[in-house]
Amino acid sequence: MENLAPLKTTLLAYRKESLQQFAQLLKAADVGQFLQLFAGNFGHADKLQCEMALAIFSPGDSLEAFVHDVATLKLIAKVPCLLAVVNEGGMAQVAEAKTELAVDDILYLPLPPQELGKILKTYVASLRIEYKKKSQRMDFTKKAQALGAILVENGIITSVQLKKALDFQKETTNLRLGDALVSLGFIDEFQKTHFLASQLGVPVATPKQFASADLNVVALIPERVAREYHCIALEKQEDELTVAMLDTSNLRLLDNLRDQTDLRITPILGTLEDISVSIDRYYRDIASHRSASDLMADLATEVQYIKKVEEEMGVEEAASAGAELGIIKLVNMLIANAVRDRASDIHIEPMEKELSVRYRIDGELRRVMSPPRHSHQAIVTRIKILSDLNIAERRLPQDGRMVVKIGLKEVDVRVSILPTIFGEKCVLRILDKEAYEKSMYNLGFTDHELKIFRENIGKPHGMIVVTGPTGSGKSTTLYSALQQIKDVTSNIITVEDPVEYHMEGVTQVHVNAAIGMSFANALRSILRQDPDTILIGEIRDNETADIAVKMALTGHMVFSSLHTNDASSAVARFVDIGIPPLLLASSLNLVVAQRLVRKICTRCKVPYTPSMEMIEQLHLPVEDAASVKFHMGEGCVTCNGVGYQGRIGIFEMLNATREIKKLILKNASTMDIQACAEREGMKTLRQAGIELVLRGDTTIEQVLAATTEL
Repeated sequence: MENLAPLKTTLLAYRKESLQQFAQLLKAADVGQFLQLFAGNFGHADKLQCEMALAIFSPGDSLEAFVHDVATLKLIAKVPCLLAVVNEGGMAQVAEAKTELAVDDILYLPLPPQELGKILKTYVASLRIEYKKKSQRMDFTKKAQALGAILVENGIITSVQLKKALDFQKETTNLRLGDALVSLGFIDEFQKTHFLASQLGVPVATPKQFASADLNVVALIPERVAREYHCIALEKQEDELTVAMLDTSNLRLLDNLRDQTDLRITPILGTLEDISVSIDRYYRDIASHRSASDLMADLATEVQYIKKVEEEMGVEEAASAGAELGIIKLVNMLIANAVRDRASDIHIEPMEKELSVRYRIDGELRRVMSPPRHSHQAIVTRIKILSDLNIAERRLPQDGRMVVKIGLKEVDVRVSILPTIFGEKCVLRILDKEAYEKSMYNLGFTDHELKIFRENIGKPHGMIVVTGPTGSGKSTTLYSALQQIKDVTSNIITVEDPVEYHMEGVTQVHVNAAIGMSFANALRSILRQDPDTILIGEIRDNETADIAVKMALTGHMVFSSLHTNDASSAVARFVDIGIPPLLLASSLNLVVAQRLVRKICTRCKVPYTPSMEMIEQLHLPVEDAASVKFHMGEGCVTCNGVGYQGRIGIFEMLNATREIKKLILKNASTMDIQACAEREGMKTLRQAGIELVLRGDTTIEQVLAATTEL
């Protein structure tokens, strides 16, 4: 076996101390056997000559200069392998510009020396594989060296491990050597992908490429072909189509793709998981857009006529437009896709020259479709028909509901129609049964919060109030409490405006102010129904609050929601709408303030150490600063490049203890009540959010945006 010379590697940093610290880490990683290290200067980046460069970025460095300098290294000096090394505290800063960095990879410190050594060794081996491949092209008398032999030669695996992998490969049909090495744990997916890419002479598909593919480009390859051969088109430039695939050496596939697309195919390597997830996501959306386009093309003449006579359209004409087969399919598709994508709302918004359809997913609005502008009235009419609304009324707001069945799944949809200057805007709130059947054990409560919540909902009487802004998950929390206490021996009645989800074993009353069925009137009647537990959708006025408090005082358990920013403000809100402190102190059991924050995608989650300024701002112990770890999502195929997937609750629980009740009786200020509660162990929303950050469930940016600190 030949003795391989270490690769010439240059370290570059803006500060001498950054260079020295990283050099010490490299020494601990024992990279001297395969790297020959030199110190470089960013000022002469264009004249640098080496095989690998490690560009170090530290907190306080100029990000703009770093982006420029690494581009010079890669594009002018043409360094074969360029890695950005981000010191502790610099991750959030670099993440903002990671798409602009012309580097092969970004390494976020701290990394264990052994892990850093493995990554660098992988890139060194990949470079050597590329060099060997080029030399074999130049000298046709040389026989190509097998991947296994190259990995042994570079010290990635041992000869014994190669023998075991080859034996394992023989025992398993159609298994490649790389997959065998991964299955046996000798290398990981990261190493396998890079070694294959180097051996085949093709690049590796990046998460950004998978996340930002254009639907029109993806659609160039038929779905059947994409699924059968595990390939997906990602980028198109003039007559060149970049396709991610598992086997870039499959010449028959490359020829077929070239013939089908009439384009020059540039293959790049992708993992099976990334390709499969992307195929599912993109072809689903392509089918939706294609269906919408086909439906609108079929309807173009008739719907255009509707637009022209829109103002004079009578009830029969509107009903006829809404009953067109194409419009029926389009509305069904909009709702089915929203449920599939876990959307909470569908916004159908008429603009001056276009019609926009957006879904709210994990709290963020995302545009998904733009049907022709002239289809707007027919779509709204169809929705009105489904939700039993007046199709002739276009000047006043309307509210309704419908139930749709998607497969075996029934979904309640609440409909709101609002007249605007360009026509009626329609918002559909999707009330998924599975969301409201969430156990309180997976809402996001800590063990301490769960104990307090269970103790209070188990009491025979009193009042539990959940506060927070619209869309903060109050209804989900209240329904999960009802699910927990629901029993054949209890009479549970809810009064809601509107009833968001139909729950078995619970009597639910729908408020209708138009006919005089207000919260207060409904509650008076409910008292004669012998209830044990009452859920009041929202306390909005003195009359409703007064009845709720008196119910709690007369042996009933009352659940309700209130709009305040935090838990202690709920006391002031009750007093403000006319509830005497004496009655409030006697009836109140618990106030829960809550918010929803986005969860970090588990697949692309990476740790980083926050800056000292951030640690001090959050009042974390400075002496343990080195051990504080935050997380963020780098963006991957699974989360569509955003770094988040799903949401989780953060909670502030004000338990009405004896001391808190004394302060309520004294009509104490909100700040005094808050201070007392914190002394007794209450965690504020900010503190609860920071706990989730330290647990690695969400980012500090999400918590800071969702909470305020007094």
